Amino acid sequence: MALVLDINSLTCREQLIYSLIPTGHRQAITKVQLAKLSGLSEREAREIIYSLVVKHGLPIGSCTEPTGGGYFVIQDEADLAVATRHLLPRAKAIIRRTRALEKIAQEKFSCQLKLVLED
Repeated sequence: MALVLDINSLTCREQLIYSLIPTGHRQAITKVQLAKLSGLSEREAREIIYSLVVKHGLPIGSCTEPTGGGYFVIQDEADLAVATRHLLPRAKAIIRRTRALEKIAQEKFSCQLKLVLED
């Protein structure tokens, strides 16, 4: 089943960023390149990409390959594998950091800190 996108449902900035993202991980564009081409900051571009994926369901992946990384439109299972390969280790690292901060809060500040995942 093909994804059907109503381009008019995107904001102008979302349309711009989406139009700059190439198809396939071998053609990935870096956040620095995206920012330069779009005239937005790297943070703005990253936030827009998050919205394109989470809010609009567009298949945009990223990779952190030593030979080049960046953002790309996922077109096949190989792209999907590249896009998801680094997510679990990053999520685990974030959870370890969260637990460490909870422990620090208890030991150093005598307060209960509970960082919970929410949708």
